[in-house]
Amino acid sequence: MARMEVDGFDEVIRLLEGLPEKVGSDALRSAANAGASIIKAEIIARAPRKRGILADNIYQKHIEEVSSVTSQTYHVSWRKKGKDDVPFYGVWVEYGHWYIPRKPDGITWKKHRADSKPIFVAAHPFLRPGYEAKKDAALTAMQDKLKERVAEALRGGT
Repeated sequence: MARMEVDGFDEVIRLLEGLPEKVGSDALRSAANAGASIIKAEIIARAPRKRGILADNIYQKHIEEVSSVTSQTYHVSWRKKGKDDVPFYGVWVEYGHWYIPRKPDGITWKKHRADSKPIFVAAHPFLRPGYEAKKDAALTAMQDKLKERVAEALRGGT
């Protein structure tokens, strides 16, 4: 799992500490969402398109359990289980995998196991390269959104 920790927000954090707790956490959540959305869009653009199922099942989710007033967490990944058309095979695409050809008709399993050699299917990474390509743009979007939300809160909006 890629992890992005943002430093250099000392001034903004001081401003957030002066705001009500709900306003500060909402501003952080909004900023984290802005960054995650940019990374998600890039991952979708890089996902293989043979049938498009993998790209259609990329999600972005706020994780309440590990988020707090001073830290907000989003996951961007692919669905691994659920409905019928879920790409459980995303990890195979991302990292590559070994494949054993199907047993042809008219051959025994014993002969097939003896004759078949595993074939390595090369990786087609899309998750990590998508993150690496857009992490700077995501950071900029997060900074801009956080400044916007803090300024809005200081003016008296919510």
